[in-house]
Amino acid sequence: MAKRIPAADFVAFLKRRLAAKDGYIFGAVGQDPKKMSDWYFSGQYGGAQLKRALYWRTHAPRVWDCNGLAEGYYKDVTGVDINARARDNYDSWCDPRGEGTIPANFRAPGAAVFKRSSYIHHVGFLTEPVDADRPGGDWYVIEARGVMTGVIRSRLSENDWNCWGLMTKYFDYGKMDAQTAAPEPEMALGGRPLKRGARGEDVRKLQETLLSLDYDLSRYGADGQYGAETEAAVKRLQASQELAVDGIYGEDTHAALMALLEREEAPGEGKEDAPVTRVRVTAETSAYVRSGPGTIYSIQTVARRGAVFDSPAAADNGWRCASVNGRLGWISPKMCEVI
Repeated sequence: MAKRIPAADFVAFLKRRLAAKDGYIFGAVGQDPKKMSDWYFSGQYGGAQLKRALYWRTHAPRVWDCNGLAEGYYKDVTGVDINARARDNYDSWCDPRGEGTIPANFRAPGAAVFKRSSYIHHVGFLTEPVDADRPGGDWYVIEARGVMTGVIRSRLSENDWNCWGLMTKYFDYGKMDAQTAAPEPEMALGGRPLKRGARGEDVRKLQETLLSLDYDLSRYGADGQYGAETEAAVKRLQASQELAVDGIYGEDTHAALMALLEREEAPGEGKEDAPVTRVRVTAETSAYVRSGPGTIYSIQTVARRGAVFDSPAAADNGWRCASVNGRLGWISPKMCEVI
């Protein structure tokens, strides 16, 4: 069985290589470019790419290709030469693995994200969340992107990463390993206490309910993650209902929210209807309705041009919350207008 290295050590290595301003050469696994044969440069590149490759030869301490970061580090530590490509990484190193955007519950330091067209052709590695309070949100990725860019740091949301995996054949993710990593819980709202760090459909339902009652969740919306914004909204709810203000959504808070929701929905004699904000989809053909206010969030459904929806809230970045098929989602301000 292959020796497994802590994924945290791999991430520390990636950060060192980024700080060192390492370069990219196809087929490289961490060599000193000054000691490499001419073929790696003039044999693979021409024009502007050759000029850049020769820059790395002169200026970069070490050079890598995309999967070379992982296999080169493994060779540094163990002496074992794996000699693999990004597609081999996905097919034989990763368990669990999957297609699409990496799920929130598998976003961990050292997780691999891939680009697939007709085949897997590129890989990058998650290092840390952009916002430490939202580990299920956007992440930083370190990658050896190409000869023109070298080793860089980008954001998960900035690229079309459409496959993912935990490289458990060679790296140890601790509690995130294949045997212990669990999907997001699917529970009815009120079925368990919720507090900072919780994730799941019950968290999303809580957020949707709070939004429908005009509680401010303008940064992240109903993203299914119980972060600081959701905790603050729950505290405001608790204060308004004269409950203990601890930010934990427990039995008493659930009962108060359900009672408040029932009162809001009950018809009342002489009760004036509050004005309802609506949005119309203005996209050329259709617009994605996402689970949160930004392109990093998953797509819930598609809304056709001209469709009109109630919009109970707006995010700070202009995205509009919309009630689509009985579920709250978010539409880009570039794709809709308030009417």
